[in-house]
Amino acid sequence: MLARAFRDNPLNRAVIGERPERRLRCNQLGMAVHLPVAHRHGEVRAAWRERRLVGVLVSVPSFGWPLPAPAFGARLRVAFRQGLGVASRWAEVSDALTAHHPLGAHAYLATLGVSPAAQGQGIGRALLAAWLGEVDAANQWAWLETDREQCLPLYESAGFQIQGEMGLHGVPVYLMERKPAAEAGCAET
Repeated sequence: MLARAFRDNPLNRAVIGERPERRLRCNQLGMAVHLPVAHRHGEVRAAWRERRLVGVLVSVPSFGWPLPAPAFGARLRVAFRQGLGVASRWAEVSDALTAHHPLGAHAYLATLGVSPAAQGQGIGRALLAAWLGEVDAANQWAWLETDREQCLPLYESAGFQIQGEMGLHGVPVYLMERKPAAEAGCAET
């Protein structure tokens, strides 16, 4: 589901190329090695409709970023199956995002994806709200990056603010922060 949700993202197009079937295959390979690590060391939330997976949110708890790398053998297999050029470009993206990632205790929204057929139905908003409820309960600040300009209103409505923008392979990537609820004046009295 996540592979399909991200297939047409601008950064996927820039890193993998214009063929949708190749982007889908490369995404499936990448997700197969990264999701188990996220499940073990972070949190993976799922949204279901009629017994079908329609949305996934992957987050990293305070002091959990960066997630450990998948096993070397798994990364090597993915690199060869995706193609060394694709793997090299994803490594560049990862290095650039890491260089701009804030230090210190914070909650990190690593991934939020909704099945293309279910987009616009509030699924992503509901997953985000549930996660932010826990972030607020812990009085943490949160961080995310997005390459989808159309997602900015969703994140801004949830209290995120753009802290910067960087270009990766010709694609703008927005760096967003959300202050702790108490600091933002959202705490209940």
